[in-house]
Amino acid sequence: MGMRNRALGKVGEDIAARFLSRKGYKIIGKNIKTFVGELDLIAKKDGSFIFVEVKTRRSSSFGPPHQSITEKKKRKLIQCASCYLKMKNISSVKWQIDVVSIEMKRIFWFIKKVRIEHFEDAIEEYQR
Repeated sequence: MGMRNRALGKVGEDIAARFLSRKGYKIIGKNIKTFVGELDLIAKKDGSFIFVEVKTRRSSSFGPPHQSITEKKKRKLIQCASCYLKMKNISSVKWQIDVVSIEMKRIFWFIKKVRIEHFEDAIEEYQR
């Protein structure tokens, strides 16, 4: 991933964290590394752990950002979430994987418009 894309991803993660905080989520971690990969955001709400994948794009030329999540990426997110819970010795807790999709339209040197979509419990192919 290029420097420009990393910077865009960081901005998107910060926007997503503020957005979720306003919705009552408590952000407990950003860019958390596990033995199998990295989780963008980890939050808690109503006693559940919420693992959040943030997808950010500058345009919708290739479709909405969330549509870039492949089946392989979904499996990786499930593995990362499971690994995090094992690393922290957490069991018998409700958890889910959400996706926050952010599209930013740029005008001149600043962002003019941001579109945010939040997909709760977006990846359900796992056993709870």
